[in-house]
Amino acid sequence: MLIEKIPLRRFSRFVIGYMVLAFAWWTYSLWQQNDRIYELEKQALETRFTRGNKGVNLTQLYETAEYKKIERNWHKGHRMVIAEGLFFTACLIFGLWVINRSANREVTLARQRRNFLLSITHELKSPIASVRLVLETLSRRELSREQIEKLCKSGLKDANRLQQLVEDLLLAARLEDNWRPLREPVDLPALARDVVSGLHVRFPEANIQLRFPNNFPPVQADKSGLTAIVQNLLENAVKYSPEGALIELSAEHKDGAFRLRVTDEGRGIPDAEKQAVFEKFYRLGNEETRQATGTGLGLYIVNQVVKAHSGTLRVEDNKPQGTVFEIEM
Repeated sequence: MLIEKIPLRRFSRFVIGYMVLAFAWWTYSLWQQNDRIYELEKQALETRFTRGNKGVNLTQLYETAEYKKIERNWHKGHRMVIAEGLFFTACLIFGLWVINRSANREVTLARQRRNFLLSITHELKSPIASVRLVLETLSRRELSREQIEKLCKSGLKDANRLQQLVEDLLLAARLEDNWRPLREPVDLPALARDVVSGLHVRFPEANIQLRFPNNFPPVQADKSGLTAIVQNLLENAVKYSPEGALIELSAEHKDGAFRLRVTDEGRGIPDAEKQAVFEKFYRLGNEETRQATGTGLGLYIVNQVVKAHSGTLRVEDNKPQGTVFEIEM
């Protein structure tokens, strides 16, 4: 990919340079041509004026209607060259901006697709290999009941991870196809407890605390979409936080709307990337060097589900360190 981009960039710079030089030469040529026309018309007028007056009286010549018309046309030609020059310059700048933006977008999408392929390959390969190892062990060895239960729990953990990956991919595909939420009363505290219980299977060391007011009323939302929001925000917080660091999920309900907050004590998100993290396939860091697993779909799904509910999503710095995701729907 890098080998292909270098000649393309050089060719683009060559084309841009050629267009700028050609445009400058065209402007200069028009300006010179307007001056030559002015001089020719002026000389022709002087010749006619000389024949009729037997000599050249410049004062009288400059006061004639014909000369004033020639001079007006000369100034008009200059103004026209300047106006057209400014117009074409604006068009050129706008065109270059559009082309550059499109090129940068294509490069970004290509990098994101590459990152996604790398991450999804790793995400699928590890649990598949683990499940296969569990099945091979069960089929080839005589194991005690305790060993069988341990292997089954490990296999179930990886199977759940595969299921979550598939659900994320399917939901991301539906979100791109004008997905509409099916609103229904949802018990948010119970949903959050179920999500946390599932996360503890994969991340036993996770320190997740739930804070809900007593008698928290049901919220009107799409249950699968709300589950995806809670699941991805908490999983993201666990993966990017130190082991055992406090992760808190809290909510409040007011005037028919609810606010959901997920705070962690991880490394945080740089200000320059606070909006980029919601792009599809975007992940912090370099794909080859980052340690946290993931596909780059989690926060994209969260953002799209919140938008589908006509809600708002904000990301802020936690104090003294970490990140706060706040959702209002």
